[in-house]
Amino acid sequence: MSVTKIEEGLYKVRWREGGRARSVLVHGSASLADKVERKKLSLRDENRHLDVKRQINYRMNDLIDRYWEQYGVKKKSADREKSIVEGIRSSLGRMFVREVDGMAVQEWYDNLTDIRELAVNTAERHFHVMHHMMRKASTIWSTVTGLDRNPADQVEVEHIDDARKRYLSEKELLRLKVALDERLYRKGTKDINRTNLRLRLLVLIAVATGMRRGEIFRLEWGDILYSEGLIVVRARLKKGKIRLVPMPPELAEEIRRYPAVMGEDRILPPEPGATSGRQRADKSFHELLERAKIRDFRFHDLRHTFASWYMMSGGDLYELSKLLGHSNIKMTERYADLARAHIVKTGNVSRELWSKMEPRSERGESDVAQTKTGHRA
Repeated sequence: MSVTKIEEGLYKVRWREGGRARSVLVHGSASLADKVERKKLSLRDENRHLDVKRQINYRMNDLIDRYWEQYGVKKKSADREKSIVEGIRSSLGRMFVREVDGMAVQEWYDNLTDIRELAVNTAERHFHVMHHMMRKASTIWSTVTGLDRNPADQVEVEHIDDARKRYLSEKELLRLKVALDERLYRKGTKDINRTNLRLRLLVLIAVATGMRRGEIFRLEWGDILYSEGLIVVRARLKKGKIRLVPMPPELAEEIRRYPAVMGEDRILPPEPGATSGRQRADKSFHELLERAKIRDFRFHDLRHTFASWYMMSGGDLYELSKLLGHSNIKMTERYADLARAHIVKTGNVSRELWSKMEPRSERGESDVAQTKTGHRA
């Protein structure tokens, strides 16, 4: 061991431990540096004959590769999770696994929402991948990684209440339709506003069918069965699995009139040069809600709107589960308490929803009477 004076008030203490040269800077007097030297020597000697655990230098890059090869690539959600693990790599890849503690994972998670501005539920999906990977690192791979506990267990994660049942009232549905129709043309011109036209169809499909946003974006022209009044929904993550949802005539006409993009099979393909189409859709949707004076509402709540009105119109819980594409009917049971015995079951809930978005002046006398009495003549 040795103590070297670097400059006035600064000393460097050197010693050897575990076969390696180590050093520490001491700010203060020479006597303080001597005390630090003696302390380091004492600690080294106390541990000399103990079975001290050897530090394992296993990098996060290697852990990510191993996790992906053994687990990630086999998942049904592999396409989506690939970008998640690469995001983890760019943030923590150069660190040793043993250095990734709770604070490091917390900082990584906070950056998802604070810096990258991901939605809360999206950030939560990223966290689940991180948690699963670190759980493997701290259990079955612990002898390789040197990790004996999952640091992700110490992270505070914000959750969205998936059990919420926010849906649009009849008045809100009408205001939403008015807001959708009012900006179809660019200001001062007769040119179609393609952004608003695209958003309009996206919202109309969501509220009339209960489809997820991702499912709508993946719709192809061949999925629209006009003669049967059905839409084919192809699951992205479950190979070969499809479901059929009803398509009211009004929605069929909206889709038929929507301009196709040459060379594209998808109805709503990404816009040219777009790198964050979903974020732009979110921004346009929020602006739409402001114009419609609708508060505390997310795009996914359009799906809740369809499901809620379906059940309030006497719909069957099992049939709703199939329409929504739920893998477990327990996911659908949140809507069970919305069913009311005094509401007569309608033959086409999608058409009922559509009619509620039309101004009262455009409804026939029979429709007005039906709304008041709750049954058809």
